[in-house]
Amino acid sequence: MTDNGARAANHDLNLAEFESRSTVLTSRPRVLFIELTENCNLSCPMCRSAGPFQPSRNMSAELFDRVAEELFPTAEIVDLRGWGESTILKRFPEFVDKTLAHGCRIRLVTNLTVPNEQLWRKLVRSGALIAVSFDAGEPETFEVLRKGAKFDVVLRNLEILADEARVSGVGLANIHLNVVVQPAALPELTEIVRIAAGLGIPVQLNPLTTGEDDPDNLVHHREQLLAELTAMADAAQAQDVDVQINAALDPLWAQDAHADKTCTHPWMYCYVNYRGQVGFCDHLIGAPAEQHLLGDLTTTKFDDIWNGSDYQRLRTEHALGRDGLSERFEECKWCYHNRYVDFDETSYEPYGEHRVKLTPALCGGFTPAASRPVPSRPSLPLAVVPAGNANRSKENS
Repeated sequence: MTDNGARAANHDLNLAEFESRSTVLTSRPRVLFIELTENCNLSCPMCRSAGPFQPSRNMSAELFDRVAEELFPTAEIVDLRGWGESTILKRFPEFVDKTLAHGCRIRLVTNLTVPNEQLWRKLVRSGALIAVSFDAGEPETFEVLRKGAKFDVVLRNLEILADEARVSGVGLANIHLNVVVQPAALPELTEIVRIAAGLGIPVQLNPLTTGEDDPDNLVHHREQLLAELTAMADAAQAQDVDVQINAALDPLWAQDAHADKTCTHPWMYCYVNYRGQVGFCDHLIGAPAEQHLLGDLTTTKFDDIWNGSDYQRLRTEHALGRDGLSERFEECKWCYHNRYVDFDETSYEPYGEHRVKLTPALCGGFTPAASRPVPSRPSLPLAVVPAGNANRSKENS
């Protein structure tokens, strides 16, 4: 990331306004999430069906350029993703070039299925933060949980990322495996560690978030979850792999001291979807979260949204903490009870102390508890029993 003077000044002002919990800001967002597309090339059962590619669900070049011209000069990180897979777009390299030309650092959460070695190497050289969706360690399970992906293609692209990180001297810390922990792949957590060790990159764990009446909710698999996490922690320690827990994998194990902190998003973050609508959180995106949108750039100036009544209310409530949140922002309470950090410390360094690392000692402190009874359901799309794991299938009822 290059500094243009305005960016450094905005950085300092934004930190001061966050720490004073200001509701009307002079500073602008330092982290942007730009949803280039809502199209995706995979049909992951924990997410949604890819469906046919629809150009109408892509951000126009005109909208991107408008946002870039207005907000990129003060932005530090631009996350080029939303509810779709940005890298499938033919113009994605062009959006990358424009973002880098503004001196911003790119962040990307990707399924890494696109075979474009030149692009991957360029992103690594630029210092981009790259999170690769990687939920299973065996091809069969992986290709069910990431339906449409080819395990060997993703592994090859990971090898390209790791190779460029070493050759260029950028280092491997900017790349990690982003794991959605779910019942179907619990027995493969140690294999994910082995793969990460071979690449030399860290791992981050996120819980599958689903209704408590869903058989795939982790609360119905506590004993197995604890056993597999303990094995994963032992493997990570033995193979020197950093494994971070981004959010509590079971509500019983949530660490309040790390979860209950003022969210930085209302002050530092801004999400722009492909239609030009504005939100505040990268966890509240896509069709399921449209109620959390706070404005529309096609009808309203950005400053009028950023300091509009909805954003002011958002900041006021978050400044009061989790007990100050109204029904309007009810979903934020989950994070105040369960989420630690994923990359929040990048924009607010003091939150580095809330990073939770998976260790044998941490697992030893998890309270053993019986799994909740598994609700019945005609079919369990996430209940994959890979070859060799037939004796470790999840319980059905």
